[in-house]
Amino acid sequence: MFLRLFLFLVLLANLSVAFNQTPLEIKEAQLREIQTKERAISDEIEALKLQDCVLKLNQIGIPLSKSPLDIAEHSAMIIGFNCDLKLAAWSFHVLSPDVLVGGVSRTNDFRKDSLIECGDGIEQDYFRKVPKEDGTVSFENFGFDRGHLAPSADFRWSKKALSESYFYSNMTPQAPGFNRESWAEVEDLMRRIMANNPRPYYIVTGPILDKNLPKVEKGINKLPIPAFHYKIIIDLTPDKQKGMAFLMPNKKCDMPPSAYVVSIDSIEKLTGLDFFSKLDQSIAASIESKSNFSLWNAQTKEGDVEPLYVFDLPKGYFNTAQALSKVGSKVSIIGKVVSAKFAAKSQATFLNLDQSFPHQLFTVTIWKDARRNFSYKPEDDLNGKYIVVTGLVEMDKNGLPVINVTNEKQIKLWEEEEE
Repeated sequence: MFLRLFLFLVLLANLSVAFNQTPLEIKEAQLREIQTKERAISDEIEALKLQDCVLKLNQIGIPLSKSPLDIAEHSAMIIGFNCDLKLAAWSFHVLSPDVLVGGVSRTNDFRKDSLIECGDGIEQDYFRKVPKEDGTVSFENFGFDRGHLAPSADFRWSKKALSESYFYSNMTPQAPGFNRESWAEVEDLMRRIMANNPRPYYIVTGPILDKNLPKVEKGINKLPIPAFHYKIIIDLTPDKQKGMAFLMPNKKCDMPPSAYVVSIDSIEKLTGLDFFSKLDQSIAASIESKSNFSLWNAQTKEGDVEPLYVFDLPKGYFNTAQALSKVGSKVSIIGKVVSAKFAAKSQATFLNLDQSFPHQLFTVTIWKDARRNFSYKPEDDLNGKYIVVTGLVEMDKNGLPVINVTNEKQIKLWEEEEE
């Protein structure tokens, strides 16, 4: 009897509190309840998306290896780990359209991967913390970054998946110039492809492993230092199926990413891996044998185009991505004039081919005195057209390739050359 009376009084007190709330307090309470439900539903949606990522990876097949690997299946990526060398042979993930709206920031929570039974790397493989007399700590760097294979930014739609990208199983020793510049440029390129054509893309990343590689001697595990890394991307959209791979040396690379494009087949030969093992054989053969960068919509600015496919060019002709390697040589460069500027002060004309400022690959410069040798205005008549420029390739003050044209005979329309 006493308990019933007590419960009745508690209920009465709660009702009294509720009835004493102002209209504003009631609405704020309702909003908090809605927000709580919204967070719960969002968490459930994220969990389902993570499940879908791993399901898709397994459906097209993880890379198969002739030698045993320790397989770690995480929330949004799968890793094949080489226990003998203490590095991943590959990291496989889905680049989801959700990355375009994701807002999760870097976590930097580098840590061991509990799913790698043989043990992966540790912090002391990359640097050592040295205590100082004043109580602070200095860092002795061993010369290499803890470089991601599957980049954290590809998972910024999921806090859990992004955090898991910081497992040491997803790291390799990478030269700073490679990790922070050249490799980052390729990672940005993948997301740019996604932004231009939002749909799921499948990406495999890894080092070219060899038991004879030099090692990080100061590190605890003396990790091998890969000489090369690869990144593979495929698009399985019906009627648009394609793939390409990048093979890059572990150093700051001088050429743009397109210069390092190779076929997926060539990476299979180097690694001994069989990528996308469950794909239909005819589809796999088609996407793995080709390496045409121009098929991918990867431009950064409207109007920009990809350099012409190397193997479609006549002998002795080069695209804008190859121009840097031709510095000091007299050659013919082909590209589309995507931006043209006449500088009134210097009376010079600047033509950017394929990629406009500030991402230009190659520039044609016509100085004031040289303009007198033209019967037309280059900035008007050549803009938007594919041209062939013949001359000495030099380096400008920004380290970019340029040909300084002195007369109009050095420039021809590409259509005229094809005839």
